[in-house]
Amino acid sequence: MKNRNFELMVIGGGAAGLVASVAAGAIGVKTALVEKNRLGGECSWTGCIPSKTLISLGNLIYKANHLPLKKKKKNEINIPFVDYKNQVMDYVRETTRNASKASKARDLLARYGVEIIFGSPKFLDHHHIEIDKLNYHAKKFIICTGSSPVVPKINGLRRGYLTNKTIWNLKKLPDSLLVIGGGPIGVELAQAFHHLGTRVTLFNDLNRLLIHDDAELAEDFTKYLENEGLKINLNYSVSKIIKDEKGWRVSMKDDKNISEPGERLLIALGRKANVEDLNLEAADILYDRKGIKVNRHLKTSASNIWAAGDCIGGYQFSHIAELEAKLAVRNALLPLNSSINYQGAPWATFTEPELAHLGYTEEECKEKGLNYRVYRQSFEHDDRAMTEGTAYGKVKILTTALGHLLGVHILGPRAGELINEFVLAKRKKLRIYDIGLTSHVYPTLGLALQRATDEWFADWGSKPMIKWLLKLMTYFS
Repeated sequence: MKNRNFELMVIGGGAAGLVASVAAGAIGVKTALVEKNRLGGECSWTGCIPSKTLISLGNLIYKANHLPLKKKKKNEINIPFVDYKNQVMDYVRETTRNASKASKARDLLARYGVEIIFGSPKFLDHHHIEIDKLNYHAKKFIICTGSSPVVPKINGLRRGYLTNKTIWNLKKLPDSLLVIGGGPIGVELAQAFHHLGTRVTLFNDLNRLLIHDDAELAEDFTKYLENEGLKINLNYSVSKIIKDEKGWRVSMKDDKNISEPGERLLIALGRKANVEDLNLEAADILYDRKGIKVNRHLKTSASNIWAAGDCIGGYQFSHIAELEAKLAVRNALLPLNSSINYQGAPWATFTEPELAHLGYTEEECKEKGLNYRVYRQSFEHDDRAMTEGTAYGKVKILTTALGHLLGVHILGPRAGELINEFVLAKRKKLRIYDIGLTSHVYPTLGLALQRATDEWFADWGSKPMIKWLLKLMTYFS
């Protein structure tokens, strides 16, 4: 008979749960991992892995079809056309399965003696949970149950719509797609399907896309999407869904501005914490519509229970979930609590071009009344970006007067990779000139970061007092 008593039980086998379980097992704690469905969670099965596979494939096909080369003459032999329309979704599913097989999660869990229990848990009290009519005891718990797509109540919205969880079940690419939602999931999937030949129309009830990113770069990105041919409707609050023989259509109040029909409808309006059916009340765990309430040590209102990842309703990214999981384990199992430090909480939207975010936006600097400086470098002047045909976007750096980093925002090729240099710099309290004095390999995209910091030196060098001092120094040299 399996053991039913543990020092620690981790509920949820996604990014946060796997990290927490492995970390606890690695330090010799008797640990169990409880998972309702399959290991890997949202990111592995219906989020990061499938979406980035679709995006990558879409970018390749779109670029191949839009090379700035002369068209072939009428009688020339053409390269055989690949009918990818019926193959793309199979490829995405296969890649997702392969990524799961390549994961070392199960091996690590086994190496550190973590017991895996599949089933639907619910709390009985602070120390007991029930899984499929069996009772389990643990001294401590960490809840990592993740999140799910939000599906609002809209007149006419019943069955047959898609979310980022169900869209991967499509057998083939739709001819047309309506997307409701202008956040990262909505714009990523909208552009990916557009690149693959689907006629996409996106609706957002706000006056801009990607509301949490820097407004200047988000506006630049919106123009890029529109120039590609993607239809974007801003300030469009969908209040009614129409499903008839023509397909899916949406409208605003009083049937105004009824959209063109779409073969499929995607709802991408955010995420909600997975807290249903856990019976959190039995363990005196407080929560609201945003998620489980935790303090800065990630402890819940129950003294022996912590929580991490999407279920606490904060930054809903896998890398943040892992950061929180490590801290939750540290505070649950070791003395002297540590507080969560999000280091500005970096993130990226994996469109083409990518949009990466760190720290304050310019709007937030203004709201806080900060004395800030802005330094920019366009990828239009970056040699590597030009050679790759990706010379669109810019690096935007916000600093204090003395060069301390306030925020960094990058719209451009592989921005999600480039932002990491600034994440480390901000964590180590480096200034903008530390990046500028660091040699970057030529020709690489990273050189655009260095060129942006050159603007700081130019700014300081133009000040009358600095110019006078420099002139004085040259006089005595």
